[in-house]
Amino acid sequence: MAVTLVVCCVLLQSDQSYAAGKHSNDRQVRPLPKGVSVYQLDNGMKVLLIENPALPMVGVNVVVKVGSAFETFSTSGMSHMLEHLLFNGTTTRSQKQLYDDVDRIGGYNNATTAEYYTNYMMVTPAENIRKGMEIQADMLFRSTLPSDKFEKEKGIVLEEISKSLADPQEQLERNTLSMLYQGHALSLPTLGTYSTIQALSRDDVNTFYKNNYVPNNMILSVIGKFRTSAMLALIKEIYGKASPGQVRRASDPEWATGFQRPQEAAPGITVEHRQYDGDDFVMRVFYALPSGRPQEFMQLLTYVTEKAKERLQASLKTRFHQSVKSLKITTRLSPFSDFLEATLILKTRVDEDSLLSALTSELSGLSFDLPAETVAAELTKTRTEFARNIEKPHMFGIYNADALAKEGIEAVLSAYGRDNLTDAAKDLAGLKLGPHPFVLVQSPAAKKDTSRMDASGSAEQFKNDASGKNLIVAQNDANRLLAIHYLVKHKAAFEFKYGKDASKILHECLNDRLKSDANQKASGRFGFSFTVNDNPFIPMDDIYLHPDFGYIRVEGLADDVPGAIAYLNSQFKDFVPTEDEFKRAVEKFKGNEAMMMGGDKSRKLFDALRDSVLYERNLYAGGPSILTYQNTIAFAKEYFAPSNMIISIVSPSAPESIDLLFKEVGFSPVAGEPPVYTPTLLLPAKAGSIERTIGGERSYVFWGFVRAIDPNDAPVLQALSLILSERIVFDIREKQGMAYNISAGIDVIKDKALFFVSQGTRPQNVGVLMPQYPRFFQAGSLDSLKQDDLEKAVNMYLGRMMFRRLSSINQAYYLGYSAYFFNDFTYDARFLDRLRNVRLGDVKAAAKKYMQVTNPQAIIVR
Repeated sequence: MAVTLVVCCVLLQSDQSYAAGKHSNDRQVRPLPKGVSVYQLDNGMKVLLIENPALPMVGVNVVVKVGSAFETFSTSGMSHMLEHLLFNGTTTRSQKQLYDDVDRIGGYNNATTAEYYTNYMMVTPAENIRKGMEIQADMLFRSTLPSDKFEKEKGIVLEEISKSLADPQEQLERNTLSMLYQGHALSLPTLGTYSTIQALSRDDVNTFYKNNYVPNNMILSVIGKFRTSAMLALIKEIYGKASPGQVRRASDPEWATGFQRPQEAAPGITVEHRQYDGDDFVMRVFYALPSGRPQEFMQLLTYVTEKAKERLQASLKTRFHQSVKSLKITTRLSPFSDFLEATLILKTRVDEDSLLSALTSELSGLSFDLPAETVAAELTKTRTEFARNIEKPHMFGIYNADALAKEGIEAVLSAYGRDNLTDAAKDLAGLKLGPHPFVLVQSPAAKKDTSRMDASGSAEQFKNDASGKNLIVAQNDANRLLAIHYLVKHKAAFEFKYGKDASKILHECLNDRLKSDANQKASGRFGFSFTVNDNPFIPMDDIYLHPDFGYIRVEGLADDVPGAIAYLNSQFKDFVPTEDEFKRAVEKFKGNEAMMMGGDKSRKLFDALRDSVLYERNLYAGGPSILTYQNTIAFAKEYFAPSNMIISIVSPSAPESIDLLFKEVGFSPVAGEPPVYTPTLLLPAKAGSIERTIGGERSYVFWGFVRAIDPNDAPVLQALSLILSERIVFDIREKQGMAYNISAGIDVIKDKALFFVSQGTRPQNVGVLMPQYPRFFQAGSLDSLKQDDLEKAVNMYLGRMMFRRLSSINQAYYLGYSAYFFNDFTYDARFLDRLRNVRLGDVKAAAKKYMQVTNPQAIIVR
């Protein structure tokens, strides 16, 4: 086919101008910003190019305009299933070759599915983008959807559905969608359902693929370091050869898809009731909004409701005797109906009519007439957000895929329009909410007997110091998951001996091996998912930031526990990476480091200064700076030895039966095992102050002091820390507006405690903030503290900790962590129980005992 590039639509005249936004016929035509251009290939693919020569990388996103909004009951989940399948091989590459080729160029290749789109992203160092684009185009246009991978991917998707349904929030959302969008594909979950996924055939998915994955149904955006002329030539060569096709949509008068309006629109004066597996009563109220309003209208509406939310929530709490726990107000948008959505979380059931009347009265009393300076500030924020987005090529597609799919490139570029928010503000000023909203009340379902569902309650440890075996097994016979957490010990000591980042590289080599075609085939029946390293852009959790252990997380089905564990034992036993696996791992992390773009220099200096002042010298600092392949092999032999691991397992099986499955692992005693390493706080002999100036938009400040403590006071000090943190953060952030992120409170490490405040702020705030910090740590500041304040702070923390321990794999983590650092696998559970029982007198006594400012340390990096 022809591959000539042509300029697209009215927006794309030779002077490169466009009309920003929708819902207006008289917008001024404005020039595109420098470095931005829009095109259309002869095969119909639309192209947005945004040059940013300051970036060392290039991100290519392809939005395929198909998602769950175009599905029916028989095809529900097909878009998401297809996204999975596109990573399984093409006519020119096997699945392993796809992964290897991406790793080889230091690339990041991922995808996501939503209602109106499936988005594919490829990010590589600028010099490798051609190869990355070739891989992406290969997946988009030449995937084979291999039959031997189909059932495996089904299993993975079914696991994903299972995981989502375990979340009460997902149940709330599914109930909401089924009511709000009756008769439309939006009423179906993007993941599909158990029934629809189980019923999918490979041929049906392949037909869906051939129908929708055509270039005239795609929008390509490129952001990063390139020259437009050269990039256009690449796009023409790589994507322009694909043939266009006619996209056929399902037609059913009783079932709407895409942008069609359903016949069964949500009625006006209606109350629906549903049950879900949560603890609270939830009332969701939907007020119809005027149709066809642009995103700027919704942005300003959200601004108004967010400003009013706290006041409205307090009013409703007072009126309904604290039965109202929280109020959330947001917008819920679709191409055919827009709503203002209010979600009320209730401790107990209240009179629904009275609550609805009170809520409607409060919302109807809001003024939507915004001052000009507020609109101007929002405009600046919008333009800033767009500018920030184009500095993140790996996230640009995620941020903008929905707007691209629904409204086209113009919707994204409208962030530069100067009149959009002004027009929207005028329109919003006259908004009147209708008196007859649609209401969905969701009540807790009847609770099942949970007497056998406490995984940690039946945990047993199988430990043999002579052989080095350390196995912890918890039984949860109400779950069908097998979760295995390998805590690999003494990372700091072994990396000091063999080379920096050795664990990260070795873990990636193992991951590479597990992804091989042979292993995928062997492990597919277990439904395994593996996590071996944190995503550097989305840190998995701060529980994994400790320098002295590595981890491997494995989750799968518990249908065949003996077979699953036998497979894992065979993979770990005497693991030796190949040289190719080593090279791919090294290249992958080089690409990740490039994507981090150097980081914040001021913050790095600040962190280094703080650590040098507060902590004893790291015994394991230094060591070989370059990791060799031979050192990696030697590292693996010691580091991956079974006796250098604490293996914790949560499954439906009895602990004794799990223990028997590890008899053949080959535990052997570790000679000269190093001690557990953890950073140790210093007790400074005198007060100190360090100040450095780098220059920039942000300064970093620290103030704190260290006290020797009785380790038995750790739970009480944790409670005191929660109180201090809440007060300090509220004062500095909420009252004074001098912080966005701030950390404050008490860090306890063995027999010492650090009382501190650490934050970033604008340079002009430093002189105001530093003199304030000492006052927060006066014991007398707690004279007004009440038992209710303490219970609120502790219960909030316990709730968060409970949330972290919901999944079987996180339960396994805490068992292993407790065994490693405290030589007691029950430590975590016991600590939380002790914290739960802390009383007001305990906290005040601890404050009097320890909260005496001694030799404080101050650090400022401007």
